[in-house]
Amino acid sequence: MADSQHFLVRFWGVRGSYPTPGPRTLRHGGNTACIEVQVGGQTLVFDAGSGIIRLGETLMQRASGQPLYIALFITHAHGDHLVGFPFFAPLFAPQTNIEIFGPQLAGLSMEQIVTPLMSPPYFPVEMRLLPSQRTFHTLADACSVHWYNGELTAYLCQEQPFQAPTAPADAREVRVKTLFTHSHPRDGALVYRVEYAGHCLVYATDVEWGQGCDPAFLSFIEGADVLIHDAQYTIPDYQQAKHGYGHSTVAMAVDAAQQAHVGQLILFHHEPNYDDNQLDRMEREAQQQFPRTWSAWEGLEINLLT
Repeated sequence: MADSQHFLVRFWGVRGSYPTPGPRTLRHGGNTACIEVQVGGQTLVFDAGSGIIRLGETLMQRASGQPLYIALFITHAHGDHLVGFPFFAPLFAPQTNIEIFGPQLAGLSMEQIVTPLMSPPYFPVEMRLLPSQRTFHTLADACSVHWYNGELTAYLCQEQPFQAPTAPADAREVRVKTLFTHSHPRDGALVYRVEYAGHCLVYATDVEWGQGCDPAFLSFIEGADVLIHDAQYTIPDYQQAKHGYGHSTVAMAVDAAQQAHVGQLILFHHEPNYDDNQLDRMEREAQQQFPRTWSAWEGLEINLLT
């Protein structure tokens, strides 16, 4: 169980599209999307790219045979966000209880989407035979998942769009809220907002704002302490060939951060063909407009409560 005094974010995979190990990506890392959030006594994981493999091994070491409770949130079903799922060590441990949240895509629930990844002929071990305890939840727009003192207490989906709370939540309650965006073809993706003890983290990967930020998105991310935002492309690459791919430029991420008055901006979902030096240049470019910007790297930790 996470330390209830923490709102700690760790980055285990920061790339997009496909893993890129090798000497060109040593500093930022070559694994695809996965972040861990230890908050209010709960372990939250966002996306199951190749970075989740090492995270899973670490979680098992921390647990040391004790019960392990995990909430895994999937943004969408593209391969770079699910490739690590079959190799997530806690799935193979009987002491693991894992709640898996994600959107319905192409008429399929998250359970229907991930089960074939661990079924013959694609994988030698069937998921239904795994010893861990797994529960699947389908999320849509304007959903809210609540934990209180580390226990799941509410799972709500509403028809109205996100609205900022008029009063602060109980300081011991963790809330994860959703916004469904259609800017990532073809089926869209979920953006997640984590709230705890008066602080807020937003995880917004696989979004594109070619005609300016969506007002609903700006409302959803307003005032976040930390915004993790897709920034896959340079402007020349985007203009020449990548428009409409469902990913943002650094300028789009900076524009979102400025308009929504966020505290820190983390550039994420790095283009696999960009080496470490290119990502450094993109970071410096962003810092000229929004000084509190960093380019995500594997191993980066941010504690929102310090």
